Amino acid sequence: MHEMSIAQSLLQMAEDEIARQGCTRLEVVNVTYGSLSGVVPESLQFCFEVMVQGTPHEGARLELTELPLRLRCSACGKVFGGEGQDALWLPCPNCGEQFGHVVEQGRELYLNRLEAS
Repeated sequence: MHEMSIAQSLLQMAEDEIARQGCTRLEVVNVTYGSLSGVVPESLQFCFEVMVQGTPHEGARLELTELPLRLRCSACGKVFGGEGQDALWLPCPNCGEQFGHVVEQGRELYLNRLEAS
């Protein structure tokens, strides 16, 4: 389960940032992830909750925002979307090309926003 290492990294980044800002307690950690990032939201949520138990951040909320998949057709340049990895194999709605789509959005995973006190 790689979500545990993701949660650990997110918590470390958040703690480093709030320390720089003179805060001591996390309230909210907002993370944005792409639909192809491999993140299982329920698992990441669970791992984060486990990581903050018994710390000054206990009770902090992890908010997850999923970015939809956005592809660009390599043949005609049309930008289109879809759901999950299966969308990679969908034909372009403009020209019908089925292969070689470029992923423009969907692989991201980043710490978007923090709230702390």
